[in-house]
Amino acid sequence: MSAEDGIQLNLSGGPEVDAEIVYFQSDGLRLRGVLVTPRERAGAVPALVASHGWSGAVNFRVLPLAGRLAQRGYAVLAVDHRGFGGSEGARLRCDPDEQVRDVSNAATYLAGRPEVDGSALGVMGASFGGAIAVAAAAADERLKACLSLVPLADGRRWLEELHGAGWPALLARLARDDAERARTGSGERVPLSVLMPLPPSPALDAEAAFIQSVHPEGYPLENGRLALDFSPESLATAIAPRALCLITPVDDTVIPADHSRAVYARAGEPKELHLPPEGGHGGPMGSLVDTTAEIAGAFLDKHLRPSGGAS
Repeated sequence: MSAEDGIQLNLSGGPEVDAEIVYFQSDGLRLRGVLVTPRERAGAVPALVASHGWSGAVNFRVLPLAGRLAQRGYAVLAVDHRGFGGSEGARLRCDPDEQVRDVSNAATYLAGRPEVDGSALGVMGASFGGAIAVAAAAADERLKACLSLVPLADGRRWLEELHGAGWPALLARLARDDAERARTGSGERVPLSVLMPLPPSPALDAEAAFIQSVHPEGYPLENGRLALDFSPESLATAIAPRALCLITPVDDTVIPADHSRAVYARAGEPKELHLPPEGGHGGPMGSLVDTTAEIAGAFLDKHLRPSGGAS
């Protein structure tokens, strides 16, 4: 379900949380977000900005974990990056540099909310959003903790792995698209599966079909070009001495666990790397979301709460 279709937290019991649609500005664009907060709170609470993945799917990629973290006493602002969901901007265009600025502007917005402790801000994200979280934490020292789920470490390496023997054909297609955009100002739009061919599986096939039904207009082929020079692993060193936590199942076939290992190897302390044996790419946000919330909660309690420890 897309963000426009409603807020999907998928909680079953536990402390009550509130969720509201909010808007903030980023580079002159009006961006939309879902702010999830604990209903019962004693004063201002720590908060995170949450970044979605390449598909732009906020509800089933980000919000279930956001709801569980709110139950643990954290506010989470799940943003629709520019061009996605209910936000302004070039439709479905994914520029990592722009998305990093969206995160920083969302953090500025959060710091101005009365229920948020502006001295205790962090960032989280899943898949491409997990990589954006790493880059945003590296760029913005206000973000004191980074939770990165199933991130890519290097865009060029990741796309080459996904495309395999089709890699030269993708590069040639991107070059033709560059020329068309230079000539006319607009390029090709394609199903997400063209940019990100996935290994066959019932779950991934169903998700791809759903995304195609939500975005029949297709994604800019330019997104592939923009990803080629995006290398979160090269940025990870800038996060320390702020904290980083990476979570990726070992059996992830979409973004292999070696990407998280690469980011972890480059990062300074404090850092954590969690590699569940199974769960696939969607596991930390789906079947493993409760376990993810436990790991993330313990990490955030240690590194994001000003006094340390759960409230």
